[in-house]
Amino acid sequence: MHTLKIKETDRLEALKNEIYKFGTAIDITDDSLHLSNHKPLKSGADIETYNDHRMAMAFAPLALKTSFSIREAEVVSKSFPDFWDNLVELGFNTFESKK
Repeated sequence: MHTLKIKETDRLEALKNEIYKFGTAIDITDDSLHLSNHKPLKSGADIETYNDHRMAMAFAPLALKTSFSIREAEVVSKSFPDFWDNLVELGFNTFESKK
């Protein structure tokens, strides 16, 4: 987990900031992440990617639970250009890119 802080962004802190937008929080320890709220997720969050393709991809599965948008969603083209198209093929709702 310590390497997550030294990539494009501090992914742990970014994850914490963005998951808060869904009405819940994450407690971060040296070796784990703990969701501290079991309420239904809020919809309509506007998620920042921090110009990090992994952050955009990490939030995508939440579309199975609630609706939201991902800013600069095209950042996934860095490692997986067809990511969004593949998710649509799997039955996910369409994703919107906000710049």
